[in-house]
Amino acid sequence: MVARTGATARVTWTGPDPLKPARYDKEDVKLKQQLRETRMEGLLTDTVPRGSVLGETQKQDGKFKDRQETPREDPTRGFLVTHEEPGGTPGTRLSPPATQADNRPQRRGAPTKSPNLRSTPEEAGGGPRKPWKCGDCGKAFSYCSAFTLHQRTHTGEKPFSCPDCGRAFSQSVHLTLHRRTHTGERPYPCSKCGKAFSQGSYLAAHWRMHTGERPHRCPDCGKAFTRPTHLAQHRRVHTGERPFVCSQCAKAFRSRSSLLEHRRIHTGEKPFACVQCSKAFRFSSALIRHQRTHTAERPYACGQCAKAFTQMAHLAQHQRVHTGEKPYTCPECGAPFSQSASLAEHRRIHTGEKPYTCTQCGKAFTQVSHLSQHRRVHTGERPYACRDCGRAFSNHSHLAQHHLAHTGARPYECLECRAHFSHASSLTEHRRVHTGQKPFRCGDCGKAFGQGSSLTLHRRTHTGERPYACPECGKAFSNRSYLIQHHIVHTGEKPYECSGCGKAFGFSSALIRHQRMHADKKAEDTFAQLQQHLPPHPSSPEEEPVDSGNAADTGGPA
Repeated sequence: MVARTGATARVTWTGPDPLKPARYDKEDVKLKQQLRETRMEGLLTDTVPRGSVLGETQKQDGKFKDRQETPREDPTRGFLVTHEEPGGTPGTRLSPPATQADNRPQRRGAPTKSPNLRSTPEEAGGGPRKPWKCGDCGKAFSYCSAFTLHQRTHTGEKPFSCPDCGRAFSQSVHLTLHRRTHTGERPYPCSKCGKAFSQGSYLAAHWRMHTGERPHRCPDCGKAFTRPTHLAQHRRVHTGERPFVCSQCAKAFRSRSSLLEHRRIHTGEKPFACVQCSKAFRFSSALIRHQRTHTAERPYACGQCAKAFTQMAHLAQHQRVHTGEKPYTCPECGAPFSQSASLAEHRRIHTGEKPYTCTQCGKAFTQVSHLSQHRRVHTGERPYACRDCGRAFSNHSHLAQHHLAHTGARPYECLECRAHFSHASSLTEHRRVHTGQKPFRCGDCGKAFGQGSSLTLHRRTHTGERPYACPECGKAFSNRSYLIQHHIVHTGEKPYECSGCGKAFGFSSALIRHQRMHADKKAEDTFAQLQQHLPPHPSSPEEEPVDSGNAADTGGPA
């Protein structure tokens, strides 16, 4: 009972029984209770007109519980106010009068209320009342709490801060959901696959993976999505909009999550760690891909060759091998590529850019994979070993090439001369013999070469560079093959054996010279044998001897 001058008002709750069990789980009840408290807090503050009976009553007794409201309910409809005054009608509903409210100062964006709150056409027709109108954008609300939350979109106010990371939110419910990222709480499990989620909306979106439902469709290309946020991000592909800009490098992104992930490049933060090897990653997707190296899981299989991959993107790139699709073209030379990364690496040939530098010798490379391979020159690491002969290599591609020596496979055929090669690069280099193409030209002397490696070796004649040093004597060489040959001097190894006499040599050139000696001797022996079997060469008539006996018989007397 609340006493007033000349009138008494009794406020009675007529909404749903607050003690009746709700149909939600405990977590939903907890979050909805926080939201109701936020709404009631707005009702108990100066957002309610000070001249209203309800406002005075709530200020004196703040223990009333708000009920579960739908978006179209009036915040005062749950209260039945009975006026005990002469001429009063018991059981009438209370409408907040505008008296005393017109003279008080207005908040930023606060609505200017008319004396009759049901004066709008929608309300006059029996529709829901929306007395709370934003002065900035004109949007109207049925609840003062919703209006208060909306105002924070204009003011940027975020009064709820996370005690763990300091991130701020405009609503306490959002803070509660955010804190689950720190605690790891996932109270919403999928009944079909057991995967758990921190929010019910995530579970609902996940459930569509099982049902195949994609209710959000792009009007431009028809692509469908399970979540409206995914559709909104996709629409920016058509519009070109990138509203999220990095404050450090000005790079723009289509989604806020992409910007947050990009910022970790500047901060160096790697919050996702592998529990098996403790390796950390910037992105959760990178951690998932890494974990497949431990489990050997390859969930994405090609339908044409059964080759499996750890990532969907790798499968899409691989499928272009079968289709022959090369959608990325170099604007300089027109060379097509099946991957955008391959095009980016190729363009460095034209620009001369080498962004990856070795910290030990200062050598620069166009690709990070080339730098990783080069570092093994300093470390001596050879992680790729042949199963057949045990020979180890520093590069996986070198091992693959070496395997062909055991199998004898030569799958690459030249269409001009029908020569077969074990590597595609060897075929490409061979075809320049027919075309005469020498695309690699020395910038110092103008000499051209058919292979890039030949140009690299040639340029060392100008620079004097000898990057391959012998660990035994320190002698340096410009070519790695020269160093390998030089090692034989220290080891005494003689891998080149003559098939004719069994004599061994340390260098192939020495074996070739030795084999020529056998060839020359064989030629001499063959010539000698021919001379023995051939008849003697006839002499000239003047040199033939005269038969004296026959002459006497012929010319003598009888």
